[in-house]
Amino acid sequence: MRGGVGAAAVIALAVSSTASLAVPAYDIAFVSEFADACVPGRLGYQTTRDAARAAGWTEVEPGVNAEFAGIMARSEAEAAADPELPTVFEYTTYAKAIEGIAHYLVVSRSAITVTEGEDPWVMIGCYLYNFDAVAPIDPEPVTALIGNPIAQSQIDMHITSYVWGPPCPMPRTGDTYLTFIPEVSQYREQVGISGLVLKFSTSEPDPGEVVPDTYC
Repeated sequence: MRGGVGAAAVIALAVSSTASLAVPAYDIAFVSEFADACVPGRLGYQTTRDAARAAGWTEVEPGVNAEFAGIMARSEAEAAADPELPTVFEYTTYAKAIEGIAHYLVVSRSAITVTEGEDPWVMIGCYLYNFDAVAPIDPEPVTALIGNPIAQSQIDMHITSYVWGPPCPMPRTGDTYLTFIPEVSQYREQVGISGLVLKFSTSEPDPGEVVPDTYC
């Protein structure tokens, strides 16, 4: 899947053909916004930024939301934490209302030097946050987008988390994570936020490398 055009319609159609109960409109909208911003340009940092802007996201400073500022500060600290793995970490942050609720998007590029003198390992990340979420969403729209069944899950009073393996229609993209952390969660202090997040990362191809449209 190179593009995210018509993601809402595609996801809704796939969900309607597989789900036994109606999936809430917000759940489909949340995943569709992720698809439109994160899928089309996922192989590169600038191309993902371009896709986010094309999908209606507006660049903002992380400080527009306290939890957003906190998670980005943690990300910067983690990138600089291991001197044996020098990392160049850059990112762009965005905001957009989905169903009338403020949401935040991060597009990142991490260039990690594993062996001195060799080219770095480069990952493009895309993360969608709803810090005001009070309940998890149905995972079915993500299953429809990724094209894989859920590989792992954890559901209890502290966290609702799902993981999907690398999507066959999206070469070079790794696992996809959908996580909800309630305000009462024991993990809130550890991760620094509560709410909903959907994310994946993609390994950046070498210059001139030809990436197939699909592995399917």
